[in-house]
Amino acid sequence: MKKSILILAAMVAMVMVGCKESPYIPNPGTTDQVPDSMPVIIPDTNGIEISVDSAIAICKSLPADVATSEIYKLTGVLTANITNPDDVPGKYKNINFKLSDNGGKTSISCYYINNLNNKKFMKMTDVPLAGSKLTVRGQLINYKGSTPELKDGFIVRIDTMVRPTIPDTIHATCAEAKTAALALPNGGTSTDIYIIEGYVQSAGYSSEISRGQQKWFWLDDVKEGSKVFEAYWCDVPDGVTPVPVGAKVRLTGKLMNYNGNTAEMKNGKITILEN
Repeated sequence: MKKSILILAAMVAMVMVGCKESPYIPNPGTTDQVPDSMPVIIPDTNGIEISVDSAIAICKSLPADVATSEIYKLTGVLTANITNPDDVPGKYKNINFKLSDNGGKTSISCYYINNLNNKKFMKMTDVPLAGSKLTVRGQLINYKGSTPELKDGFIVRIDTMVRPTIPDTIHATCAEAKTAALALPNGGTSTDIYIIEGYVQSAGYSSEISRGQQKWFWLDDVKEGSKVFEAYWCDVPDGVTPVPVGAKVRLTGKLMNYNGNTAEMKNGKITILEN
């Protein structure tokens, strides 16, 4: 009898060892398989849920530039994009926007906001546009004593997403790009991306570099040409060396009609084709 009990106990122990659960449980509703050696980090989505007007009142009661120790959670409609989605993820991997829960009568600025699950924004098409309904969490602050803000947070939930569309890419000569740019309204920028190839002209040339961009130069479709299309503060390939006169380059970016009489590309990307 004693021997039978010992055998039974051993079998139970074997079953318990064989059925041991992983200490890390995938998120509910997902099929993610998580290796036992990697912990699952679930961002804290707790926060004090309040209205936008209440958040503004709290901000105004704070000293200038002092953030709350508490975390707040706001739900509303994105009324304006402060960060241009085209700059994501190039210049920025978090975003700034305005949020309202009363049809735009009052709104609060949301700054340095990450995407869902506190992840960085890695695609332009992941940026919610005006009209999106979402919930965001973060600290409240009275910026410079005059601007109520929610900052350093992330999007908890998106109920309605208005998503950016990927613009068309158009190949154009310098002459074609000039015509298309000057057809835009004064100060207007194209919605489409243009790829323009041409030769750097000596006229109107600047070799000044600031923050990885060359101040300006002009392109034409021929080497010994004229000032047809302007590259203004565009990214040089290595961030430090200006493109030389006579080089054949490719510009990638949006067209702009500057002052009604200048066809240019601002903040475009430069690729050297022939030097």
